Amino acid sequence: MDNTTNSTIEKKALSRVPMEQRQSWYSIAFIWIGTMICIPMLMVGGLLSASMSFGNVLLACFLGFAICSILMIMVGMQGTDLGLPSSMCGTKAFGDRGSSYLLSVSIFIGQMGWFGIQTATCATAFITLMEYWNIRFPFWLSCLIWGAVMLVTAVYGFKLMKWLNYIAVPALIAMCLYGMIHAITTTGWSNVMAVKPDPDNTMGLAPAVSMVIGLFAVGATTNPDYTRYAKSRGATVMATVLGVIPAAVLMFMVGSVMSLSAGTYDITSVFASMGLPVLSMLVLILATWTTNTGNAYTSGMAAMKVFNLKDERRPLVTMLCGAAGTVMAMAGMADAMQGFINIISALVPPIMGVVIADYWILGRGDPGKWQPVRGFNWCGIIAWACGCAVALFFSFFSPALDAVVVSAVAYLVLCPLLGKGTMGGQGEITLDEIEANLK
Repeated sequence: MDNTTNSTIEKKALSRVPMEQRQSWYSIAFIWIGTMICIPMLMVGGLLSASMSFGNVLLACFLGFAICSILMIMVGMQGTDLGLPSSMCGTKAFGDRGSSYLLSVSIFIGQMGWFGIQTATCATAFITLMEYWNIRFPFWLSCLIWGAVMLVTAVYGFKLMKWLNYIAVPALIAMCLYGMIHAITTTGWSNVMAVKPDPDNTMGLAPAVSMVIGLFAVGATTNPDYTRYAKSRGATVMATVLGVIPAAVLMFMVGSVMSLSAGTYDITSVFASMGLPVLSMLVLILATWTTNTGNAYTSGMAAMKVFNLKDERRPLVTMLCGAAGTVMAMAGMADAMQGFINIISALVPPIMGVVIADYWILGRGDPGKWQPVRGFNWCGIIAWACGCAVALFFSFFSPALDAVVVSAVAYLVLCPLLGKGTMGGQGEITLDEIEANLK
């Protein structure tokens, strides 16, 4: 997995992944399943169940993640074709420097922020569970411990992440199913389904689908970070579809049923109310671990491009990103979660629109026609800004999805008009040159 044969720590970062280092589709799928099984997914499933019927919760989940999966497949197959991570896949649409300063910085901030939020969530859950046994535990220490635990896996890279999820995913699925069955057995299926949404707080299907898309749009953008290890486009499709949609629907189902049974969507309180403290601790911590490892890994990949560092520095950079995210957790990042999500959901998804339009529409999905551009490709940057503006101020359905569509259309309009001059970059540059210039 790395540049040496005797090291267990992944060193592959910005350079191309050769075919002999590619992995099975199910190893990538397991990483995405582990990412899907997380506290926010359970909580959103519970939150929606308070505003709409159980059937509509599952339908909104399926539709939202199906849309996300389509976008993930398109950017993911580019990563597979080129053997490159997301930050490098944008070096044509945004230019080499534009990819460093816009695409990579956006992903870096987004994923590092998510690491801080997830670490704080895990730390809070751990403290709540310790209080169940009358043990007082300081928040900062809980953040420090669990941030470090989750960071270790990301530092070692894809190989250890793969094995973590091979072990954790079956256990998490079994524990979540047990929790759901316990809730049904205790409350009764008919009683759970008899709970009606608050008439003053109902939500339609379209807003619910929009919420689902916004929840995962940032993570979807980073799919090439994993699919660069896929052996073929078909493997990318299987890893994405089977890794995302079934796990997402299952988590929404579990969160919805357990919340309807307990009368609250605070998943920590839900588990605690069931009198299952050990199960609660295992699910909440293990679910956060499998998800947060990916946040640290992808933020480290983006940071590598921001500073154009050599592959061998990936473990150190990932460690620093995770450490910064842990400090953000201790500083109260979770308290600003809603504002952070709103901003990042507007800044990151338009990247997908520009990259998809460039590779699949203008380039017709032919890797032979793809060539990085020197400097800044202002066509991509302006198109990205248009998508951001729509998401922030003029959204007509889902801010994240609207941003993808508008940025793609804007790029297709701008390229024929401005792309042939300096606005389209300062000429082509080969991947060999980029890799040779890494510090």
